[in-house]
Amino acid sequence: MLSSFRGTSILMATLAVVPFLLSVLVHTARPSMPLVIPSPDRPALAFDQYLVDLGEIEPTTEVRGLFHFENRGRTTVEIREVVPSCGCLTPQISSHALAPGEVGRIVLRMQPASELPGRKEYYADVRYSDGQPRETRLTFRLEIPEQHLSVKPKALLVYQSGDQPTMQTLTVTDNRPDPARILGATVNSPFVQVRLQAERQEPGVGRQTEFEIAVSGELPVGEHKALVTIETSDPLSPKLRVPLLLHRRDAIKTPQP
Repeated sequence: MLSSFRGTSILMATLAVVPFLLSVLVHTARPSMPLVIPSPDRPALAFDQYLVDLGEIEPTTEVRGLFHFENRGRTTVEIREVVPSCGCLTPQISSHALAPGEVGRIVLRMQPASELPGRKEYYADVRYSDGQPRETRLTFRLEIPEQHLSVKPKALLVYQSGDQPTMQTLTVTDNRPDPARILGATVNSPFVQVRLQAERQEPGVGRQTEFEIAVSGELPVGEHKALVTIETSDPLSPKLRVPLLLHRRDAIKTPQP
């Protein structure tokens, strides 16, 4: 009798545990769901580039960095301000409000003549709102060369087919505070003449001296080489040499009626 009672008790205890074991098995077999972390909204303004690097620039009155952008959001973007890192940088913006899908541009302008030579890096922070405050940085790099004496172009290539003279121009630029004097210019070809054309002082560029190069209409058929030599008072650049490569071909003769 006692053994029968014990067997019944064990059976009842086992049956009581079965639901718990089944629930554990079901929970273990259920595939776990990945933890989803909502990503923050992306900024609405997308720029075609965030860095403009001009490298070493030529003497000039102004350089520009151009940045195009698009509103890829679902709401209108309000551009509140563009804050430059330097007073020498002047930003210009095409529009302060852009509807979804609209495009615009920001131009960063500067005058390198007022800056010291060397590698430069500037930036401008674009502050706008697309439903929440945003800020994007645009970077503008360039290298301002040492002030020096130069001539352009470095070489001249002239093609001639008729019997009329061909004219070209050489420009000597000196962007130093105390520019060198141009003493004269010569050419070693009887078919080429070099003449002083103009001298002027360009703000932000320096003193410019222009020479007119005239190639005679009597240049013989074929290829010819010549050299223009410009003499200066600069002890570091007493002579500036510009090679000329001249091509003359037969004129096309029209048949007589």
